[in-house]
Amino acid sequence: MRRTIHNQASWLMAVLATTVAVSCTLDITAPIEPPPETWDPALNTHPDSLMFQELLKRHVREGLPGVVLMVRTSEGQWNGSAGYAKIETAVRMLPTHRHFAASVTKMYTATAVLLLAEDGLIDLDARISKYLPATIYGRIPNGAVATVRQLLGHTSGIPDFGDDLGYQLDTLNDPMGWYPPERLISYVDGLSAYCTPGASYFYSNTNYLLLALMMDHATGASHANVISERILQPLDLGATYYKNEPGYPKPPGLVNSYQDLAGDGRLMNISDMTVHYTGMFIGNTGLIASSADYAAFIEALLDGSLISQASLAEMQDRTKCSCYGLGLSFIETPYGPGLGHNGSDFGILSEVRHFPDVDATLVLLVNGGDSGVTERLFRHLWDEAMRTALDDL
Repeated sequence: MRRTIHNQASWLMAVLATTVAVSCTLDITAPIEPPPETWDPALNTHPDSLMFQELLKRHVREGLPGVVLMVRTSEGQWNGSAGYAKIETAVRMLPTHRHFAASVTKMYTATAVLLLAEDGLIDLDARISKYLPATIYGRIPNGAVATVRQLLGHTSGIPDFGDDLGYQLDTLNDPMGWYPPERLISYVDGLSAYCTPGASYFYSNTNYLLLALMMDHATGASHANVISERILQPLDLGATYYKNEPGYPKPPGLVNSYQDLAGDGRLMNISDMTVHYTGMFIGNTGLIASSADYAAFIEALLDGSLISQASLAEMQDRTKCSCYGLGLSFIETPYGPGLGHNGSDFGILSEVRHFPDVDATLVLLVNGGDSGVTERLFRHLWDEAMRTALDDL
C-alpha cells in the first residue's frame, strides 16, 4: 500500500516510534515458522546464478535486512535469497519465505474485477454508484459520477484517505487501532477531489478499497472469494494468502518486517504493525505470497490464462496514463516495458514484473520498509538485477 503521507519522513518516524512504544505484542525472540516447502537448487538453471547470489549478498552487507530474487528468462531460472527473514534470531532468508505484497495486491484486485466484468456482474463503464450504497458513494468526492474503469486506472479523482490530516493524526496516536473500510471512507468525506473524473491520473488507495467493496456488493459475498476461487486455486498458488487462506495474515514462513526509522541504516522490527495493516485493509493491499507464486501469477495473467484477451487488452490500455493501465503499471526500460506492479510500505518493498519483449520475469522482495537506506538499496538492487538478467537477451 502506498500512502501519500509515507513520503513525509517526520510523520513516518513519529508513527513508528509511537508504534514501538505502545505495541507490546511483538516478541522478537519468538521463532518464526519455516516455509512449508523448500526450493530445490537443481531448479536454478540460469548461467548467471553466481552473479545473482553475489548481487544479493552485497546489498545485504550494505544494509538490506533480507532479500529474495526470482529470475526467469530464456536462459533459465534462478530463485535465491540472502540476509535474514528474522534478524534477532538469525533466521536465514529462504527463497520460499512468504512476503507482503503491499500495492502489488492491486493487480489481483483488478483481475478479480475484470473476471466479474466477464461474468456480466460489473460494467467497467458504469458509475460506481450502481454497485455501492449511497452511504458509501455519497460521502466521497466524485463518488456519484466516477466509473469502475476510472477506479481501476486511478483516474477517478477520488482522494487517497491517507491525505487526510485526521487519518494521519489517528494513526499517529493509535497506530495499532482498527481502521475498517467505513472508517477509512470517513477520512475522504470532506476532502476535495483531485480532478474531474477521467481528466487525469492520480494514484489513490481509496480507489481499490472501493473496488473491493463493490465486488462484495456485486457478488453478495466477500471479494476475497473471487480472488481465492478464480485466481489462487486455479493457478494452484498454495503459497499465496489473501483473506480466506488458512493462517492468514500470519502464515507459516512469513518474514519479519523492518524499518529504517531515522534514515541512518539502523533497522527496527515492526512486524506487528505490518501484519496488523495487511490483515485489516482490503483491495489496495493485503496479499502475502512467495516469490515463485508472484512470478506464476504475473505470467499467467499476461499469457491469458486468467482473463480473456479482451480483458487483458483493457488492462493494458494506457490511453489515460502511460505508466498505468487497469491495475497494471508499466515501467519503461532498455528491454521494453516492464508490466506488473510495485509495492512499498512499512516493512515492505516489492517489485513484480514481466518483460514481454524479451519474455522475462523478475520478482524482487525485501522485508524492509520504504524509507532511508533500505529503499535506496532496493532501487539500486532492482536496477542491477535487471541489467544482469536482461542485458544479453
